[in-house]
Amino acid sequence: MKIQSINYNYSNYGYFKNLKSTTPSFGSNSRALYSKEGKLLYRTTTNFFRPDLDWERFGMFLREKYAHALKVNMLCYGCSDGSETLSILMMLKEFFGKDAKKFLPIVAKDIDKTVLYLAKSGSVEMDYHDHAAINRFTNNKFNDYFEQSNFVDIIDNIPVKLKAPLKKGIEYSYGNIMDDILSIPRKNTVLFCRNFWPYLKSPQERYKLALDLSSRLQDNCTLVIGSYDRIADVHFILSSAGFRRVKNLTNVYESGKSKLPDTQFLLSKCVKNTNQE
Repeated sequence: MKIQSINYNYSNYGYFKNLKSTTPSFGSNSRALYSKEGKLLYRTTTNFFRPDLDWERFGMFLREKYAHALKVNMLCYGCSDGSETLSILMMLKEFFGKDAKKFLPIVAKDIDKTVLYLAKSGSVEMDYHDHAAINRFTNNKFNDYFEQSNFVDIIDNIPVKLKAPLKKGIEYSYGNIMDDILSIPRKNTVLFCRNFWPYLKSPQERYKLALDLSSRLQDNCTLVIGSYDRIADVHFILSSAGFRRVKNLTNVYESGKSKLPDTQFLLSKCVKNTNQE
């Protein structure tokens, strides 16, 4: 069966402002994960240049915000199979060129050792949706970053090998953000923690994480979440914890810009939400 190429309009980010997905998402969409013996383990939902972030505008935001920073700490929790972190790395290379090195390495962590094994393997599964998104953002430079494959004639995801520009710049390791707060740098940090908040055990954990991050990310820091997090009211939680949403950038927040969080109010909100569950 021949699949026709599809032209996606990734500039229409307004749709995602009100997106309420019911599909779990930690970071190409319905991506298969296999054991070393080739046995299907499960599928994860993630893709390149997820359209709930305006990547071009975000790149311009980083260029302005960190123009005078000598070093910027890039962290990605819930990195899954590496699609998100590879998207970040390509974005940095496209926007900053040689200056991208001040953002590197990207520290990528996940609590799933299977996806970490896949992320470290030097290849990643993708389909023609990913292929289109990568070409759209990089101005048709897919073959500069990946081994060439024919994405017009396939339906399922296929493994694609990384080329040299993507083989360095990311450090993958096991990590749980709930345990790592004190290891997150306080200054000049960009923290991706996208689309995993609904999977935290309780509303208390979500509020606690928001308060801990608000306390930790103090000096010129940026926090990036995802549209799936809306089902857990994370946008409200972050605002209540003292983060300020960046104007004209959905799902991007800055630290230290709002009034101090009303801790008593947040705690009462935790109790209320807990009683409702």
